[in-house]
Parts: sequence; structure tokens; C-alpha cells
Amino acid sequence: MIKQFFFMVCLILVTGSMLLIWDSPPESFLRPEANIVNRLPSADTYMTNIETLIFSSDGSKKYSLKASEMSVFSDQAEVRLTKPEFMALEIGNQRSEINVSASQGLITKSSQAIQFMGDVKADWQAHKGATVLTAGTLTYLVKDDSASAANGIQLNTPNSSISGESFTADFQTELLRIESGVRATYDAI
Repeated sequence: MIKQFFFMVCLILVTGSMLLIWDSPPESFLRPEANIVNRLPSADTYMTNIETLIFSSDGSKKYSLKASEMSVFSDQAEVRLTKPEFMALEIGNQRSEINVSASQGLITKSSQAIQFMGDVKADWQAHKGATVLTAGTLTYLVKDDSASAANGIQLNTPNSSISGESFTADFQTELLRIESGVRATYDAI
């Protein structure tokens, strides 16, 4: 009788365990994950008050870049700038000075582009006077010697004011284009 009772208890326990395992979701058998924290990117190099000069093949200054802070992220192949000030001294085939300032900047190695974000202001001296461009973002492609701006732009010259959504410039061909929702005011002299 004791053997039969012991055998029945074991049979009930095994059957109950099998039913419990059979009805349990697979996730219940996994180990709980240790507190996995997504790593924030960390800068490999951090500098303050930087100034960089880039020279052309004939030895003259071509670009100047200043920033209050610079962080280099090697794993993402990018450089982040705070309050960048970019000066291009040789645009297209002529010597012309263009100054660009912004709240933030980003230089990517793969695209060879300099992106300016937040309160972007670009000004240059033309033969008819100073020209000022304000935009939300501006991208300068070093290899192509071209620029594009977006997020609402305003272009002011001595006798005109033009606004639109986007702006493209090819400095080799000296072609400027403002697109989408363009409004202009021209003061004839």
C-alpha cells in the first residue's frame, strides 16, 4: 500500500510538472537580462577654442575653421563642433571671402561635408555690396565646392530681400538657386 501511495504521488508530481512546463511561455525559462545600458558615444578627443587652417596647392590659405569646442568621435567618423565659424577664402575660381557661423557643426569623413545647424548666418562681400544668408541648416560640400541650405532661408543683398524654403549654390558655375515658397522684395535704385 505504501508503494502504491508513493507511486501515485510521484506520478501526480511528474504529470503536474509536465503540464506546468508545457503551458509555460518560453520567456519564463530565459535568464533575466542584466541591466543592459545603451552606451552613449564617447568622444576620443575633446578640445576647446580650436582654430584650423587648410591651404590650397599653391600654398595660400583656402579655409579657416574656428570653434569654441570640438569633439572627435572615431567610431562614428565624425567631428562635432560648438559655435563654429567657417571662413572660405577661395571659392570657385576667384578669391572671395565667405564667413559662416552657427550654433552647432558636424564634419563627416565619409561625405566630406561640413554641416552647420541652428541660427546659421553666412555673409560674403560681392562687387555690389554685402550679401547675408540666414538659414536653419547649411551644408558645404568641400569636394564639389557647393552649398545647400534648408529649413527656411533669408537672403539679403544691398537692394533686395529674398526668402524661401531651400537654397543651393554651385560656386564653380556661380549658380544660386532658391526654391519652394519664394518671396522677394527688390528696391530699384
